[in-house]
Amino acid sequence: MVAAKPPEPVILPPDVERYVARHFRPEDRKDALELLAAAVRADGSAPDARLYRCAAVASGGSLDRLLYEVETIAVDYRDVIVEGEYEPSGKQLVRVRNLGEPIPDDL
Repeated sequence: MVAAKPPEPVILPPDVERYVARHFRPEDRKDALELLAAAVRADGSAPDARLYRCAAVASGGSLDRLLYEVETIAVDYRDVIVEGEYEPSGKQLVRVRNLGEPIPDDL
């Protein structure tokens, strides 16, 4: 019998860790990072950096909202991208940030 290989540890992008440090309450930061590290896409694969960024930004520093975004990654990751990168303008959504790039420190 072959032992199962333990999963690789998730390394979050440094800009996501800095965003969490800036926007989450000190007592919520560890939980926020753990939620992000536990995120999976519908096919069981780990999210890419853009999805981690979108989930963090869309959360606005709320642990409850971050949980919602992480759960949404597993259902339809495109909804998380919309929440993180787009804002409504009238009846349309307008892309206001590109989270394929690192989160700016002033965000």
